[in-house]
Amino acid sequence: MSFDAELGPLNYVVVTFPSAPVPAGGLTEILGLVDAGRILVLDAEFVVLADDGQGRTTTAEEVGAPEFAGSSSGIIDAGDVALVAAAVPPGGVGLVVVYEDLALLPAIRAFTAEGASVVAEGPIVVDDLVASIDATES
Repeated sequence: MSFDAELGPLNYVVVTFPSAPVPAGGLTEILGLVDAGRILVLDAEFVVLADDGQGRTTTAEEVGAPEFAGSSSGIIDAGDVALVAAAVPPGGVGLVVVYEDLALLPAIRAFTAEGASVVAEGPIVVDDLVASIDATES
């Protein structure tokens, strides 16, 4: 296992919308987090269903999110697109955002400067967390 102390925790979120244009509220919040230096968006891909029922990526402009133009970096692969497409309703749009959480970088730098080693990091699946909490409450 290796860990690059110059990276914050990496994560992703997938959301679906019933149709295009996608609403701007959540997108504006993401841009605010970027502007505040709290996250770095590594990739943002919009997914729609083609006429043949297969998922495909599309441009931000096509789904009414021009502020995300150029945010696609290609980290999301064809398998990821297929998984997202399976959750997209007919006529809907999926959005995958891969991001780096920058909030912990100062703490990580301090730990390593003090001789500590960060040995693991990663996302926690919300359903797993809820199941663990439910188990402790029963």
